[in-house]
Amino acid sequence: MTLLLLLLIVAFSFSETIRVASASSFRFALNPIIKEFEKRTGNRVLVSYGASGHFFIQIKNGAPYDIFISANEIYPKKLIESKKAVKASYTIFARGKLTLFTMKNIELKDYKVLLSPRVKTVAIANPKHAPYGRAAMEFLKNTGLYKKVLKKLVYGSNVSQAFQYVVSKGADIGIVALSLVIPYGKGNYLVIDPKLYSPINNVAVITEHGKDKKVSWEFIKFLSSPFAKEVLRKYGYEVP
Repeated sequence: MTLLLLLLIVAFSFSETIRVASASSFRFALNPIIKEFEKRTGNRVLVSYGASGHFFIQIKNGAPYDIFISANEIYPKKLIESKKAVKASYTIFARGKLTLFTMKNIELKDYKVLLSPRVKTVAIANPKHAPYGRAAMEFLKNTGLYKKVLKKLVYGSNVSQAFQYVVSKGADIGIVALSLVIPYGKGNYLVIDPKLYSPINNVAVITEHGKDKKVSWEFIKFLSSPFAKEVLRKYGYEVP
C-alpha cells in the first residue's frame, strides 16, 4: 500500500458529512462555497434546495438536516423557540436583493412596465412559503401596483421556480432574486429599490440534529469567511 493511498484512507476515515437545507435563491452562491469548504476540510456537504417555509416545516417535524439556510429571519427564530435549532449558531451572513427580470423584448425602464398591456403574466414565488414571494408582494403594495397586476400574477413554489417561468418564457416578467439572475447571464433586469420591501436577510442556523457535529459549526463559520463574502458579493448579495 502506497503512502498516498494510506493518507487518503486515514483522511476519509476522519471526514464527516452534514446535510444542509437551503433556500433555493442561494443555489448558485452556495455551490462554490460548499466546494471550497469541502476542499479545505475534507468533509462532505449534502445540500437540498427549496422554499424556506417548506424546510421549516420539515425540520420542525424532525427531518434530519444539520443546518438550515433561510432567506429570512422568521423561520430560524421559530425553530430556536421550539428547541429545534441552536440559538448560539444563529448567523446573518448575507442580504438578498429583489429584481424585475425578463427574457422577452420588454424594456425595463421603471416599475410601471408591469402595467403594460404587453405584460400578461408576472411570476413571483409563493408568498405563503417563500421570503422572496413576500418581498415581491410588499414591493407591489408599496408602489401601489398590487391591485393593478394581481390578475397577472403566477406563482412558483419557490423563487427558483418563478425564475424558471421567466427563463422558459412562460411568464413575461418575474419579480425574483438577483442572485439567480446574475449567474444566468441572459435577459434584462432592473434591480428594485431595497426600501420598497423588508430586508431579505439570509440566516444560517444549526439544527438540534446537527448540534453535536463539529463540522456543522465549522461550516456556519465558513459562511462568514473572506472567501464566502467574495462569492456572495459576486452574486449580488450585500454582506455584513
